[in-house]
Amino acid sequence: MWTTILRLITFIYLNELLGVIGSLTTLDQVTGMMGDMVSMECNYVNPPGQKWYIIQWKRRNNGTEPETLVTLQNNFLSEDTKPLGASWNNDLEPSFRNRARTNIRQDENDLKFNLEIYDFNCGDRGLYSCEMIGDNSASSLTRLVLKAKPEKPVINNDVIIVDENSTCELECEVLAGLPPVRLTWLISTPGSSKFEVIENLPEQIVKEGSDCRPKVIQHVQLLVTKENSGSMFRCQVDNGMSDAMTEELYDVVQVKIPDPVVPSSPAYTLSCTGNECLSDGPVQGDVKNSAKSLLGSLLPSFICMLICIIL
Repeated sequence: MWTTILRLITFIYLNELLGVIGSLTTLDQVTGMMGDMVSMECNYVNPPGQKWYIIQWKRRNNGTEPETLVTLQNNFLSEDTKPLGASWNNDLEPSFRNRARTNIRQDENDLKFNLEIYDFNCGDRGLYSCEMIGDNSASSLTRLVLKAKPEKPVINNDVIIVDENSTCELECEVLAGLPPVRLTWLISTPGSSKFEVIENLPEQIVKEGSDCRPKVIQHVQLLVTKENSGSMFRCQVDNGMSDAMTEELYDVVQVKIPDPVVPSSPAYTLSCTGNECLSDGPVQGDVKNSAKSLLGSLLPSFICMLICIIL
């Protein structure tokens, strides 16, 4: 009973307090995809009789003073008390300023001052604050978190040929996205149309990538025999869920032993001088004897023809 009464008193006190100083709120965390637009909301409820002067968005980089991004000023000279346009910090890096916008909406006592960042990238991550200065001051923090899709895995070869009964190590790498995905290896043996997951892979290696996305490397070792020669190995992104996006992110390689060597018929050179013919091949003696026999059989016919011509 006393607990219920205490909660009721606390609720009434907070509502009375907010009725005097108003409330300024943001989301604790906002997550956006790399390359998309991300919006951070700042909502201010202005109680009757209270005035606010400025509301600012600031970026709180680690170990540095908060950096003012944009300032919204109250227009007290206007009867409808609409705020003036937002003014940006002139010292902001152009790479950020050119991608940042504000979205301002105001009702009778409610004001929304949202910060929008287009082409969201690694440098935009971090802690931001929305701060109000007026008859009473308030601030609220938002952590901006980046998510990124992984890229297609890469195997450096299409076909690998190794000696029979030798060990082969395959390597696959990927720019793994945020949060980082894992890589898995699958095998399809000759005559099979299915890929089966290879179990007990070694621990994957994580390195610094070209941007804030890490590079993940996964190896697999295998013994290549005559039975599994020609198998197809697939390296595929695994994010723990089955979806069309990750199922299309893979690369394949074929591993096999060398094809059998079939000996070809040797080519030999035949040269003749007089009634003798010589070959540079193993049948040189047979060719020589065949040439002698041929000349011996033609000689009598040649002499007979010559006598007939003379007569």
